[in-house]
Amino acid sequence: MEASIPAFLESAKSELNSLSITVMLPRMLAAALIGTVLSLRPWRLIMRRALPKADMIQAQVLLCAAAAVITAVIGDSVAKAFGLVGLGGFVRFRSGLKDPRDAAILFLMIGLGMACGHGSLGLAGVGTVFVAALLFVLDLFNREAPSAPRQRLLVSAQADDLVGAEASLRSALGERNVMVKSCALDFDGRRLELEVEEPVPGSLTAALGRTEGMPLRGLRWTAVSPKGTREELT
Repeated sequence: MEASIPAFLESAKSELNSLSITVMLPRMLAAALIGTVLSLRPWRLIMRRALPKADMIQAQVLLCAAAAVITAVIGDSVAKAFGLVGLGGFVRFRSGLKDPRDAAILFLMIGLGMACGHGSLGLAGVGTVFVAALLFVLDLFNREAPSAPRQRLLVSAQADDLVGAEASLRSALGERNVMVKSCALDFDGRRLELEVEEPVPGSLTAALGRTEGMPLRGLRWTAVSPKGTREELT
């Protein structure tokens, strides 16, 4: 195996040198373009749907381009294909694909990238149109669950050092991604109020659990409805 790796690299280098840039450039550009269009799913803008995550878009574009490069390197050589499998044994991929549809799209990207690398741009174009139409239909009939609105709450407490107490509270809230919308300090009454938004239920409670030992008294938080009414929680 160790002896075959340098031989494979040398063979791949000679294969790439034999391909002119005028031959390789259209293939690479086609692979990158196909990966970009299919990963972005621009029709979602018309449907007013959220676009895929940036890391998934980048992964699909890179995977499509990588498949094109690998296919161009391998060519019709069976020995290069087995050598590439041996090299792949040294690489470990760890990804948390929560949606099995993402894994299926990655396989489609590999296939289209391989078609580009082989020079079958017509086949890659037809495949791209077919996959795009298939994804459009799936997005059309896929009903996404509406995201729960963020909970608005009002946090109040008393402290002798209001400025220090505010900084400590902001730090504790920031560790749980609780957004501070506004702040009011009453120096005469030694009281502060923070209007916050918690991303998920329970994140505010977890954040305020970190305030033990802080010079705060009478820590309370109340829910604020969209109409402005308040409901005391603690």
